[in-house]
Amino acid sequence: MARRHILLRPVALTMFVFGLLVWFYVILIQITHPEWLASQFSHVGFPPFNWRLDEVGMLAFAVAAVGFFLWQLNETKPRAG
Repeated sequence: MARRHILLRPVALTMFVFGLLVWFYVILIQITHPEWLASQFSHVGFPPFNWRLDEVGMLAFAVAAVGFFLWQLNETKPRAG
């Protein structure tokens, strides 16, 4: 149980940071090349590679939100005393 608790913080922080980076990338594409949003994430024709770029952005934002929640949940520890 202690090992799981130790790993939760870095995993949650990584989810938060990389989720925000991917979401920011999709936002930049939306601003600079809005016609690309409907294109597929990759040329491979099966999930998850055939998702549209705007769907990847929504998923990345959700991953960032979950990562932030888990990170904050791990930060709050009851005080002894």
